[in-house]
Amino acid sequence: MGFSGAAPILHKLIIFWDQPEALHTTALVYATTIPERWMPRKFDVARHSHQLFHVLVVAGAFTHYTDGLVYLKWRDIKGC
Repeated sequence: MGFSGAAPILHKLIIFWDQPEALHTTALVYATTIPERWMPRKFDVARHSHQLFHVLVVAGAFTHYTDGLVYLKWRDIKGC
């Protein structure tokens, strides 16, 4: 699953190879490493950027799930 993120990034870089913004924004995503950058060694075990990313992925999945329930309820009331 981790490798699946490489496909969209490679696609963006291939399509927009002549635009420096494409490379800069791709590097920006991986280079910031916040909060480790602001406080070195404080986030080595817990709360580092990769773990925060996982929390955001779970939050996104939960939001998608609850929105799906809203649409299912609407479909039950209104019909197809």
